[in-house]
Amino acid sequence: MKKRHIIFDMDGTLSNTAKATLTAIDQVRDRFILPPIDDSGVRDAMGIAGLDFFRKMFPTVAEDVIVKLGPEVDALELASIQSLGATVLFPGVIEMLETLRQAGIKMYIASTGSHVHVDGTLQATGIKHYFEGIYSGEPAKIDMVRRILGDACPSEWAMVGDMYKDSEAARGSNMMALGAGFGYLAEEDHPLFDAVLTTPADLQKYV
Repeated sequence: MKKRHIIFDMDGTLSNTAKATLTAIDQVRDRFILPPIDDSGVRDAMGIAGLDFFRKMFPTVAEDVIVKLGPEVDALELASIQSLGATVLFPGVIEMLETLRQAGIKMYIASTGSHVHVDGTLQATGIKHYFEGIYSGEPAKIDMVRRILGDACPSEWAMVGDMYKDSEAARGSNMMALGAGFGYLAEEDHPLFDAVLTTPADLQKYV
């Protein structure tokens, strides 16, 4: 059955936010005496809410440092995203969203990122207006997806994401799980999804 409602994860699915995170970390690295971290280290922590995101990236850094580091990096990351604008999105994302909008598809965001981060990213990239509902700031994505679905028939819905949490959330509501192969989806996680999108345009096959 063709899908009429699509729920998107954001970081690693629509936006390549790791580069903004690394830019922010580099600005405070010396002051907080942070160990080296690369793009893969940031990606591994994506999808983890709040200060746990920083604990995952820097497991050897003292807790009092993490508490100070987190808010500062968050603010610098958002400033970097605002500077990058739409270029922080993966290639083809805007074209995909516009095609779906013209086809009458209803779109939503479900992200474990903070409200400030999610809203700031959507505003900076100019894509906020595409979404009927934006859900963020909660550690359990499965609960957000259930609330978005409500009493609707799940056969007309799909979730697009890049992590096991996205697949888990989709299956928890009996909807199709589509992997963002153009984003951060790791090859070993492909089997978690019903299908993997090589490019954003591939989503058109399901609507």
